[in-house]
Amino acid sequence: MSTAPMNIAQAADLVDLSIQKVFEKASEPDVRYPKYFKTRKTEDYYEKDSSLSGLGEADFVDENGVILSDVPVQGYKRVYTQNMVGVLIPFTFQMWKFGIKKRDLDNVAKELKASVARRKERLCAERIDNGMATSYTTNGQSVAKTLTISGGDGLAAFSSTHTREDGGSNMNNVVYDGTTYNLPFDYAGVKAAYRTAGLMVDPRGNPRIPDLDVLVVKKNSANHFKAKEILKAIKENKIPESFDHDGSGVNAFEIVDSQYIQNSNYWAMFDSSKALTETEGFQFVESQPAMIDPVNVVYKTKEIQTSVTTLFDLGHNDVTRSWVFSASTSVAPTT
Repeated sequence: MSTAPMNIAQAADLVDLSIQKVFEKASEPDVRYPKYFKTRKTEDYYEKDSSLSGLGEADFVDENGVILSDVPVQGYKRVYTQNMVGVLIPFTFQMWKFGIKKRDLDNVAKELKASVARRKERLCAERIDNGMATSYTTNGQSVAKTLTISGGDGLAAFSSTHTREDGGSNMNNVVYDGTTYNLPFDYAGVKAAYRTAGLMVDPRGNPRIPDLDVLVVKKNSANHFKAKEILKAIKENKIPESFDHDGSGVNAFEIVDSQYIQNSNYWAMFDSSKALTETEGFQFVESQPAMIDPVNVVYKTKEIQTSVTTLFDLGHNDVTRSWVFSASTSVAPTT
């Protein structure tokens, strides 16, 4: 990171008339986060969300007996507070006039927006990489910021001890086959993910089983390759990696491959009909998309400054009932 303006000495090729073409070489943001975060707009500095449960099951009533009385249970709360993210590019006046403008390098605005897009992707992917923690430190070019990422229940997104709103038995959304937690990704792992989802209940203990239809993995990882391999067999109603003639025990799924997820062993699945709603799942709440600010001139030096800013927050209140996750360690979680 540099606070000094870009000058001619740093990019002399831009004013060298013997060079006819100057190409930009930069990472193109591969936008994936809207595929596993619910994105929504807000006009407020902060938002809170909560929930209210339904009822339990009705009961028998004896002749002239008293009918069961039941009331809903209040759920957990979550606050989303808008944070500013931005970047500024400063140029000396000479570099701007004879380098940037003369070369007609109008991709400055494009690259500013790309910088913001990369940061959004990074922050969302870090919620998967740190999904078994309640806080972590994200490192930018100049700022290291510690973020609290617990859900409404005060626990990590992926935990074996999620507390139920009515005080009932704890819930688990770490992949578990009945013997082993955190199974590696393969056909057996997917079936274990289904089993884990099959034990999920609503705040009153009523069955509420998600239909896992999306897989999240690191792009071009072993899990990504394995997912594409077994998905073809599943779509053909065959058992992956088997010569048996029985049909597949799981349904086909969409693959979300993020190049910003760091841990190639991690994988997660979710029910898109639940996790991509405002009711539950990871939320991306934005009050201002990436906006290019007007060019600023520092009159004392004629330095030219151009910048981009955005305002958003991300997090979750409840992912317990719509997501399952595995670190592929075959080790029980500590929380």
